Amino acid sequence: MPSSKSSNAILAKARAMYGKCLSEKDYRQLLDCKTVSEIAAYLKAQTNYGFALTGLDENDVHRGQLEPILRQNIYYDVFALSRYASDKSMVFAEFIISNMEIQQIIRCLTLINIGKPDEYIYSVPLSLDKFTKISLEKLANARSYDDILAVLKGSKYYSVLQKFKPREGERINISELELELNSQNYAKIIESVSGSRNKKDSRELSDLFNSILDVKNMATIIRLKKYYKLPAEKIKPMLIPYGKLKPKTIDEFCKADSVREVFELSRSTYLGKLMSKLQYNAQSQITDALLSMYCKHHLRLSSNPAIVMISYIYLKEIELHNIINIIEGTRYGISADEKQRLLVR
Repeated sequence: MPSSKSSNAILAKARAMYGKCLSEKDYRQLLDCKTVSEIAAYLKAQTNYGFALTGLDENDVHRGQLEPILRQNIYYDVFALSRYASDKSMVFAEFIISNMEIQQIIRCLTLINIGKPDEYIYSVPLSLDKFTKISLEKLANARSYDDILAVLKGSKYYSVLQKFKPREGERINISELELELNSQNYAKIIESVSGSRNKKDSRELSDLFNSILDVKNMATIIRLKKYYKLPAEKIKPMLIPYGKLKPKTIDEFCKADSVREVFELSRSTYLGKLMSKLQYNAQSQITDALLSMYCKHHLRLSSNPAIVMISYIYLKEIELHNIINIIEGTRYGISADEKQRLLVR
């Protein structure tokens, strides 16, 4: 783990940055905005997103432009926290950066899948260039799967991309490819955590990552059952193979006849006990609601800098989801009260 000096710096910096996240007042102002331009203007003038929005003409902006620009704010934060990380704790910053790289790879491949690869250039987060080894400029110029492979040759992602290369005329299997990339990233961080000589840190970090994966896996099970009615044998391969929940419990979730039964089965698990304390308006909000509660607890109380750093980044992701939901709600003319129901605190 990092030295005492770097630990204190990360703890102080992350908590100070969290103090600049959107307040209830900010959310009320954003919910009352009537246009995307008004939202952009408020974020630029009144919030911590102003730096990322510098130079933006808020009177000539649309949702497709705004989301990648706002996401750059998270990249700036990762970069700021990474400056304080020691060599031993850089593995956690690298995990976050890898998550971001995977998002960009999947975004690019998805656009290739639907025949619109040229659109990626409008959302490429060039600020990520500061700390990624992937050439985002080359990624933006890719027009085929082979182009993506050429860009990623020599990277840790190449072998996975090679494995999922589609045959001529076939579509890219985005969901399985994304699952394998994410599984690879989590496997690396969990291996690093379990190898720590500090048993307390190892235990706390293992608990954090495995709890996050349980949340994500449960959300995947619910989504696949609700929208695709998939059987257990189809759901199980779509889960990241880590977590605190027992394999038997996961099997029971996957075999459940309905989403309601999944919730009933979850009541006897630690996730069910956490969910009983949550306030959310739709099943799609469960993942963010659980992560928000879990990460707020750790950010405020943990003395482990890696846990605080990762908790902060997840909370920023949730905040960004909230902003995008406000933007979408505003575009479609729904009321402030209806938009409020889309938010997770």
